[in-house]
Amino acid sequence: MNIWALDKDISIKHVLLLLQEGLGVAQFCISTDAELDAMAVRIYRPGEEGMSAYLYTYGQQAERYGVHLEYPALPESAMSKNIEMQEDLNFDQLLAVLQVHLL
Repeated sequence: MNIWALDKDISIKHVLLLLQEGLGVAQFCISTDAELDAMAVRIYRPGEEGMSAYLYTYGQQAERYGVHLEYPALPESAMSKNIEMQEDLNFDQLLAVLQVHLL
């Protein structure tokens, strides 16, 4: 996917380019959900949309990121998804979290 063609804030485009370099282009897909904020994006493991990460820059300092790690719902769970939230991450911290979550 052409990151520059996305209708997203430059802060999201920038971090997606860095993630392509850090994780590898084929290691994640970008959701095309048009309802997401311009300063947010959902990425997921190829073929496994339930294992995703909602990445955002709104409410964060410059060069800092927030992420909601989303896990597939368990059959016995009343929740549709299990979510773990982290904020105020620098890029190296974000990359480490996503390497574990998506790879």
